[in-house]
Amino acid sequence: MRSSIDDWIFRLRAEGAKEVDQFEAKRRSHPSGSPKVEELISEARVSLMFLRNRFQVTMRDRPDLLLKLGSETLYAEVKHFRTKESDRRDEAAMAAARDDDLFVAVGRVKDDEGSDAWEQMYSIAVKKVPQYLQGVPNILVFVTYSDSLDLMLQSAINEYDDEAARPGAEEERRKLSGMTIVNQNYGPSTGWANVEIIPTASPAVPLSQSLATAISAMRRG
Repeated sequence: MRSSIDDWIFRLRAEGAKEVDQFEAKRRSHPSGSPKVEELISEARVSLMFLRNRFQVTMRDRPDLLLKLGSETLYAEVKHFRTKESDRRDEAAMAAARDDDLFVAVGRVKDDEGSDAWEQMYSIAVKKVPQYLQGVPNILVFVTYSDSLDLMLQSAINEYDDEAARPGAEEERRKLSGMTIVNQNYGPSTGWANVEIIPTASPAVPLSQSLATAISAMRRG
């Protein structure tokens, strides 16, 4: 069972996040259990991930987070993915096939939603372009409670890079410096890590080596 948003707010204050009052006011404007509150929980979860890895965190809007590591600054926009119908179907299919040791095709999000998981991630990255800031590094952080996004980040990045490199592409797309994902699965099968970051190919402001290394070193989000 996931913690309530009020538990997350308590942890943010306890661990030194800034502008938590503003974040709490945003939470109070939405009823408990609403989709917006679920999104705020993901913002809090990502904030704590950075706080526990030596970053200073300021809660804000558009983008969601201001992150500082030493003298370096980074902005992060957070996107939440809920459990999908395909996850429930896959779980049932694998349980039914387990005794017979059968192979089961999983992750077929397109059957339900009309697009693959990586296409959804790419579309969100494009939709968020107006929220990335000029002249600073920006990352998009996906927090997923769906197994369908596992191993999809590279495909989303590839599509974003290909489109950004096309003649006539909007220059604003180059504001995005990279994408990060906090995956659903964590354990021996994932090398005891569920955080992944991939920089974009030609950002206006690239992630510095120290920022990229610090995020890559995160083991759990």
